[in-house]
Amino acid sequence: MPELPEVETVKRVLEKKYINRIIIKIDILYPKMIKTNLDEFVNTLTGAKIISIGRKGKYLFINFSNQYSIISHLRMEGKYIQKNIDEENTPYSRVVFYLDNGIKICYDDSRCFGIMYLEKTSEIFLNKEIKKLGPEPFDITDPNYLYNHFHCSKNEIKACLLNQSIMCGLGNIYCDEVLFKAKINPYKKGKDITLKECNDILKYSIETLNQAIRLGGSTVSSYHPEKGVDGRFQNELLVYGKVNHHCPKCNSILRKDRLKGRGTTYCPKCQNVAISVGLTGKIATGKSLVLKILMNYGAKVFSCDDEVNKLYQEIDFQKKIINLFGEAVLNDNLKISKAYIRNIVDNNIVLKKKLESLIHPIIKERILNFLQKNKNEKLLVVEVPLLFEARLSSIFDYIIGVTCSLSGQISHLKQRKCSNIEQSLQINQTSKFDQYANKCDFLINNDGTYKELEEQVNNIYQKIINS
Repeated sequence: MPELPEVETVKRVLEKKYINRIIIKIDILYPKMIKTNLDEFVNTLTGAKIISIGRKGKYLFINFSNQYSIISHLRMEGKYIQKNIDEENTPYSRVVFYLDNGIKICYDDSRCFGIMYLEKTSEIFLNKEIKKLGPEPFDITDPNYLYNHFHCSKNEIKACLLNQSIMCGLGNIYCDEVLFKAKINPYKKGKDITLKECNDILKYSIETLNQAIRLGGSTVSSYHPEKGVDGRFQNELLVYGKVNHHCPKCNSILRKDRLKGRGTTYCPKCQNVAISVGLTGKIATGKSLVLKILMNYGAKVFSCDDEVNKLYQEIDFQKKIINLFGEAVLNDNLKISKAYIRNIVDNNIVLKKKLESLIHPIIKERILNFLQKNKNEKLLVVEVPLLFEARLSSIFDYIIGVTCSLSGQISHLKQRKCSNIEQSLQINQTSKFDQYANKCDFLINNDGTYKELEEQVNNIYQKIINS
């Protein structure tokens, strides 16, 4: 979608070409685009002279000699294209303005999202769309204005910047650029933004928008401000559109996620976005101990084992389990018997796959929700015993595997007072961890003392945090 610099570029193009031109005829080819009375729109503007072009945020104001104006929002693909009167209209012409010098302006919009209002020039800022807009960055002199508005919001700072009622003019591209320059985590809550950060946001908003305006905006995707007119600021973009590229400041790999439905590109290191770690290994190797040590370092953790236990308590899931295994899956207390399920799936690969197809998508969704909601933390660790089997490796920045000898596993199970050591070890025999261990970024061997385990975890933690 064209943002403030692109709309400013359109404004300047229109100013150069059409000031003092008179509209002699209007064809409205897509009536829904005009948000005021059609007849009044045509009758009022026919014979009127264009005397100036204005703008606020992403809205254009085309002002006429009869004290009326068009308020135009280009939305995703809108553009004004000049044609000679005897030429065919552009393929997606929606409104065509014929001028007194033998040319016509085709408002071209392939998606038909653009809108136009007819308003008295003196009442532009009373229009319902314009009234919603906050000031542009250029008009804000005190960062306390942003501080006070951000601190009234529970939204992430990027969502606050996209809220045009707080400050207008920044869209998705320029939000990513401004937050990167200001070294601000896009997931940081508006209420947690400091006054200094507000000052940085304001400073880099003005700097970035001015630079983009000088270069004619950004020509990205299929948007061009006019036929044959390309902006050049896309050549200066630092993060937007550069997922998996190296950060221009620290050389880390840039990431892209979705925040409130908008693609968001950022540097995890420069902008302090949480690092995600998947922790995996066989039963009784010591994953829980590693998780506790990482918690002591301030990591926010998620245990898939705990989540699966919660899942089995949910009525809807219990119904699915009963539907899959029959009522024989219920014990004497009419609760789901996990022992029964283990015995069945150990000998029935079809039922095992069906069970996994029930559990894995739900757990994956909950892991993703956990990672998304906690992007503002420093380190996120998810314990996933079946990480590779569930095909979850791609969602983590790092994977830590925990290994232990058979005698060590038996010792750990005895310490836990496990009632069926043999069954637990049998489950380990079906694990595919050994097959995928070489895909782990770090391997911890837990056959030594607790102190040795702590040292291994600490070394890995330092490497991850400082990577």
